[in-house]
Amino acid sequence: MMRGHWFGIVLVAVLAAGAGYPAALAGAQISIPPGTPALLEPAVVTTCGQSPGALMVKVMCDEAKVECEQQDLLKAADLAAGRYKTLIVTMGTSLKGMGAAGVNADSEVRRTQAVLAEAHRLKMVIVGVQLEGPSRRTDQTDEASIRAVTPESTLLIIRSDVNGDGYFTKVAADKKIPLILIKEALDVKALLPVLFKKTAR
Repeated sequence: MMRGHWFGIVLVAVLAAGAGYPAALAGAQISIPPGTPALLEPAVVTTCGQSPGALMVKVMCDEAKVECEQQDLLKAADLAAGRYKTLIVTMGTSLKGMGAAGVNADSEVRRTQAVLAEAHRLKMVIVGVQLEGPSRRTDQTDEASIRAVTPESTLLIIRSDVNGDGYFTKVAADKKIPLILIKEALDVKALLPVLFKKTAR
């Protein structure tokens, strides 16, 4: 019940803001910076590192009724047909996940770089997401994933507890990438209806 009440407050704040984004989402300390692009459906979410982040995003998209496909091994050719309007890439590696998928950190970075290059060519909005927190920022493989995705994104959604060294803030400022800091993964669920502009059916 409390969760529904909180979500209702968020929607009221959005409606009150008219066509623009609210300065901050009511009921949560989340600020949406100027220049944040509207996201279009359908979206596709992939992972750079085979961690559960992509599945988490997919589940929250389903709950928010945002059209989104999950493709953990998405390739550049999958974007070429132009079906998808928004690319979401989650950061952070899982050795177990990569092992099950038959990939490693190097091949994941190469695959992701090719996907990002194609998304740029198609002028897609690219959302780089780190929502699993410090557990996905512990070693060189995590950093390789983060450094492959962060500077190539056109919007960043990052858990604030992984930004202690200011890396994401610095890249966002240097590259002029809108940065949304969240406290916990579930904040993404509240953000999705705000960020996605529904495509006319």
